[in-house]
Amino acid sequence: MKWLVSGARAGDHLFLHYSGHGSQTEDTDGDELDGKDEALVPVDFRQGGMISDDDLRRILVQDLPKDCRLTVILDCCHSGTALDLPYRVIASEAGLDVKKKPSHKLPRPAAGEVVLLSG
Repeated sequence: MKWLVSGARAGDHLFLHYSGHGSQTEDTDGDELDGKDEALVPVDFRQGGMISDDDLRRILVQDLPKDCRLTVILDCCHSGTALDLPYRVIASEAGLDVKKKPSHKLPRPAAGEVVLLSG
């Protein structure tokens, strides 16, 4: 995934799609309300481990430059907060429900624009 964002600059629009397994693991840094990190389970997870939401944020989001957009689609279980973004929007027939992570649980803001679609 590092190759996707390395060299990213203002005006770039990056796209990542993952369909596969997702899971949860113990939150080791205290940033999760439920005490669990979300994680992707790649085919080689027995050798390389799962990829936690903390790792996804560090690799894909944290150093994204200003005016660069990243769109991520995750088709796996436990993917709704997989990038540790500050807002979560849940769409239903009743409308939109917008939830903001409490300020003491927020990671450092990203300079770039990030959209995560999960299901």
